[in-house]
Amino acid sequence: MDKKIGYVITAGHLDIEWYQPLRSFRFWTMDIMEDLKKISKERPDFKSYLLDGQVFPLEEHLKVVPEDEAALRELIKSGLLVIGPFYTQFDEWLPSAESIIRNCLVGRKKSEKFGSVMKAGYLPDNFGHPLQLPQILNGFGIDSLMFMRGMPEIEGGHPDEFIYRGIDGSEVLASHFREGYGGAFNLFEKKVDPIQPRTVPYYEDYLSYEWHRELAWHENPSAIAANLIENVHNILHRYPSGIVPLISGFDHLPPQYNIGECVKLANEMQDEIDFVMGNPEEYASAVRKRLNDPAVYSMELIGSKYQYVLLGALSTRTYLKRQNFAAETLMERYAEPLAVIASLYGYTANRLLFDEAWTNLLVNSAHDSIHGSSVDEVHVEMEARFAAVRQIAAGLIHSSMKHIANQLTPWWTQANKAFISYCPAGAAHVQPCEFWVPIGSEQKSVVIMDRDGRRLPTQLLEREPVAVNSKGLPRNDLFPMATFRKVLFLDQFEQGNIHSYECKPSDETAQCQYPASDTAIENEFLRVETQGALISILDKRSGRWSYNLNLLEEDADAGDAWDYSPTWAKSELVRSTQFSFSSELVENGAVRSVINMKGTMSVPGHLEGDARSAHRTDIEVDYEIILYAGTPRADIKLKLNNTAKDHRVRLCVPMGLKTAVIKSQGHLAILERPIARQKEIEPWQQPPTQLLPFREWIAADDGKLGLAIAFKGVYDYEAVTNPLNNEPEVGFTLFRSIGIMARANTAQRDGQASWAHLTPGAQCLGEQVIEWSYIPYQADATDKAPFLTTAQSFLYPVTAHVIRSERSAEGLLETIPVPVWWEEGNICYSAFKRSYDRQGYILRLYENQGKAVTAILEINGFSKAFLVNMNEEIESELTVDKNRLNVDFAAYKCVTLFLVI
Repeated sequence: MDKKIGYVITAGHLDIEWYQPLRSFRFWTMDIMEDLKKISKERPDFKSYLLDGQVFPLEEHLKVVPEDEAALRELIKSGLLVIGPFYTQFDEWLPSAESIIRNCLVGRKKSEKFGSVMKAGYLPDNFGHPLQLPQILNGFGIDSLMFMRGMPEIEGGHPDEFIYRGIDGSEVLASHFREGYGGAFNLFEKKVDPIQPRTVPYYEDYLSYEWHRELAWHENPSAIAANLIENVHNILHRYPSGIVPLISGFDHLPPQYNIGECVKLANEMQDEIDFVMGNPEEYASAVRKRLNDPAVYSMELIGSKYQYVLLGALSTRTYLKRQNFAAETLMERYAEPLAVIASLYGYTANRLLFDEAWTNLLVNSAHDSIHGSSVDEVHVEMEARFAAVRQIAAGLIHSSMKHIANQLTPWWTQANKAFISYCPAGAAHVQPCEFWVPIGSEQKSVVIMDRDGRRLPTQLLEREPVAVNSKGLPRNDLFPMATFRKVLFLDQFEQGNIHSYECKPSDETAQCQYPASDTAIENEFLRVETQGALISILDKRSGRWSYNLNLLEEDADAGDAWDYSPTWAKSELVRSTQFSFSSELVENGAVRSVINMKGTMSVPGHLEGDARSAHRTDIEVDYEIILYAGTPRADIKLKLNNTAKDHRVRLCVPMGLKTAVIKSQGHLAILERPIARQKEIEPWQQPPTQLLPFREWIAADDGKLGLAIAFKGVYDYEAVTNPLNNEPEVGFTLFRSIGIMARANTAQRDGQASWAHLTPGAQCLGEQVIEWSYIPYQADATDKAPFLTTAQSFLYPVTAHVIRSERSAEGLLETIPVPVWWEEGNICYSAFKRSYDRQGYILRLYENQGKAVTAILEINGFSKAFLVNMNEEIESELTVDKNRLNVDFAAYKCVTLFLVI
């Protein structure tokens, strides 16, 4: 029988920012590199140090210590420093699937430039793992997953090494660190002074690194050796291969100078176990050779039986989540595909701008960053990085659209304004487009026509009023100048479509075809009525009403950055229906009708211990209820001025139908989760989560009719069945206000999830702007999401660019063909961009509903197509026949194509 192995992996979990900002932690990384260089010269028994599965900390170090590059390259070559395969330790719920793929791509490519990349799915601290993670890892040649959080309870027990099978059938060897990612031995048995504040004038927030370095110096190797042996005996039964992972590390722990001595002593003290040192890739390879008939599990890894899963971080500092959604959307849905279209006509995009934008996004997607769970200074810097992405994306979008516009024959009348539009998401119905045009402050109407002379429904929006002083004079000019007006129009768009239009002044003013009042608006599909703080929606197609929508619930939040928690004693729950709301019709035009609803909620101002304060504060609530003509959705824009602390505000939606399942968009797949959640058999570290992650939308139907709700940058929901009517009600966390990073002894957790740093910025005071859309639909047995394109038309609206520049007289086009088109509704878009090596273009699509299909893709402007993996390595060539190619999609499979002009 093979000898048992204790596999020691030395690592430091290097959060790039968390309880210190990025540049403070970088000083710690500098110390780590100094220690490792010293160890390489003095300790031949030291095997390797894992840079937490990332490359970003190394890149940051070399920005300030470039003279280290040769030495660190040698360490990487020798295996003493192990980097990659990821750029940063990303969260797996909040970033888009495409953002996760880019993280893997950039991490691998940059690691390879340093000489070596670890091919292991080392994700020790992530807050659960989605069902498409195995497919993404496999796409980069990674066949393992090593994790701490997320393992659920399995009746009868389970091994801690198993095959994790994704929703598409992809598999990875999973190794669960039940004792944590620092469980090799008791690192804290050694008593040293705790981490120490280091204050200087004007900055009191720097922390010492000495504590970590003292922990990493082992004064009693024999005690550690005995601890290693004891731990292997304690947990060996959970590892059928007989190879026990011993992660020797901790947050930011530097390389342990004499860990090799400890391992040597452990081998000398007994002969039952062979202790070896290595990295995660070597560990996974060793396990695969010895693991026979492993258990196979296929489930979302969101359990908290052994470790906290902390999904409350999905709604911490929700302003960051909304900014993340906006930044990802601008890059993935607009800037990149528009640059591809423009490049078909000679445009050369600036790669460095794309790289800068994506670097900012990937840094912000690091788990403790995007969680909103860091100290305030971190999130100030994050907002600056999100702003950088928006700034770059906007410039790239209009640079590309300008170039595209200049390829068109000017068919429009010279005296009128012309513009082009771009549609990221096609739909079966018309969509609105909004743009600024200089037509004069007194103009009452405009006409918009396409090149065929069709006049489109158009609405000119009023400018904001200008305040006057006591003499009746305006206190300011408008910006943009008063001559600019915002115009709305409707048209039918296809995904990837570029249309050109003419806009001219008119004296005709088109009116809405449907009656409207201060309490009701309607279009061809829907009627919306207001009742106090609530609205109800009639789907005219089915005759079904959805009642009591837009309910806001406010309650105390005695939790922290990691989890919402109620107070131990029952406390006041405040509902928006307790207060008076007014509603006023503010627009009723040919394109849209808008009702403005306003009210004020009086809520307790803060927590005092475990009780809500007697002091109260007013929260102003302002809704815009928007119906666009010809569009079967009701859009909501909420502006809420938060003046309270230590509380949570949720949107509560009664679904008005009977079902046991909630559908939601997940990463690269529609998920169908039961409303009833898993129950504990034995006590869990943290109760099973009722809070679940989602992307873009959730929906429920009874097999006939349904209701979907799409969100811009909201990422959690909680569904319960109302016992009075046996119908589901779904709550969405709009924001939470908490003032401390971690609390102990909450109703949600016994222990703390981190140190208790004060985080007043996490109270989220001030204006919160949150947008969602209600989409009634008819269920279809052949389509899990018949509303999908309607939801996407809300999330990814049409954009426009007014044409002002000159164009050449030769080679102009009458129209810009859609570059890529397919008919199959279960095939969805993930990316359309320049390839990493700039030699071609990447089109990434995925099957969303679990139905295998051969899709016929039309590609205009490309001569060759290749199947590639996510690392953009060619696997096979596809036949292109008259701009068409057939692409096979297995259920839930993501397919990446490499296209050549």
